[in-house]
Amino acid sequence: MMKIKQVMNEYRHEKAPTDLVEKLHSRIGLKLDRYDLIRLRESLIAKVRNNRNLVISLGLCVGCGACLTVCPAYLATRNIKNSPIGRITLAKLLIRSYFDSKLINEAYTYFWQCLTCRRCAWVCPFGVDIADISRTIRSLLYEIGLAPNYVAGVINNLEFTGNFLGLPEDALKEIILNLVDEVRLEKGVYVNIKINEPAYALLLPSACADYTVAINTFKGYILLLNELGIDFTLSTKTPDITNYGLFMDERHMRLIAEKIVEEARRLGVKLVIAGECGHGWRVFKNYVIPRLREYGIEGTHILYIAADAIRRNLIRLDSLVNSDLVYIYMDPCHYARGGDLVKEPRFIMNSVVSRYIELNERPELAICCGGTSGMLAREMEELSIKYAELWYQRVVNKGANCIVVPCAACKLQMDRVLPKLNKMHSQEVTFTGLMDLIYRAMIPKKGNEGKAVS
Repeated sequence: MMKIKQVMNEYRHEKAPTDLVEKLHSRIGLKLDRYDLIRLRESLIAKVRNNRNLVISLGLCVGCGACLTVCPAYLATRNIKNSPIGRITLAKLLIRSYFDSKLINEAYTYFWQCLTCRRCAWVCPFGVDIADISRTIRSLLYEIGLAPNYVAGVINNLEFTGNFLGLPEDALKEIILNLVDEVRLEKGVYVNIKINEPAYALLLPSACADYTVAINTFKGYILLLNELGIDFTLSTKTPDITNYGLFMDERHMRLIAEKIVEEARRLGVKLVIAGECGHGWRVFKNYVIPRLREYGIEGTHILYIAADAIRRNLIRLDSLVNSDLVYIYMDPCHYARGGDLVKEPRFIMNSVVSRYIELNERPELAICCGGTSGMLAREMEELSIKYAELWYQRVVNKGANCIVVPCAACKLQMDRVLPKLNKMHSQEVTFTGLMDLIYRAMIPKKGNEGKAVS
């Protein structure tokens, strides 16, 4: 156990520089009081008093260990500090004990190793949600200047440029135009889309994956909407469903989400469509859609639109195009726990592939890819691979060739860990998005040609 703890302590997020934290603080009305331990303790006690779930969680946990049987972090490392029980213990120490910088750094280490996947909450006999505790403590640590450089950088990009990668608007427009051309060459269809223009619907892809790693996902979006005759637009100001504020601080989550609401209103749309992103969908469903409805705008997920189109025979599909592999569906955490998006992906899978199996017998206990909640940081790669080995072994044991993950973070995680895991285990497992499979299987209607994007 001592050896594991020593190894685990090597995995710590690189801390964001002070100037970046101060920049983020200024946007939500905070002033940085770095490492003010008295203030941290006072803030934590205030949070406990005001957060009903946190009060219940810290009070009800009896240390029964049920959570240890499902927590990916604990199962991968066997480090009790990197577990729901360990994190509750740390939270109680922060409240009850006189603490110093050593305890603060330990809290920073282990609360940011939590995937906030909420798997533990589904087996806890009292429903204790460790993800909520982790996000609360992270927010407090952020207030005194402790935040991962990777997460803080993504939040800064989302707030400043509107996209995960911080790409300039002209670069995004060029990417979109190139992908439209690829659809024309591959499917023989000119896709009708608008960029920064009023339309019926606003499409929100995920800039961290759909424009780069999983371009067929993006092509699936625009081909589907074009086939259905939906008048839609893309915004280079808010081209991204990603919201890393969920992982670090709720104030930043709202700030990023409000940019989408503002842009939807500016463009005069009646519908906003979320793309394949797990945590992005969770924020969109539970925060953005209620806000949009205040202005008479609806919101939905692209997979709801796709499933409805298939049920109503509005699109033609040839599942034999996707008959070359054995596909296995992997539920994104934030679809299965917090997003209520479970049935539609499975319905679509049965329509677009020839051979399909399940990774999770119980979707509510879907295992995390290991790349969410800031774990995509470069310095956390080795640990995220440990997390990933849990689902990878299941995939191999079930004889699947290709993992279907309709989530941007999952795709980025697959892109970096699969080559290494395949080499370690002498396998050739690949991955794809769900909209990728729809794109491949879709047979456009004859004569369905329109005006290309200008």
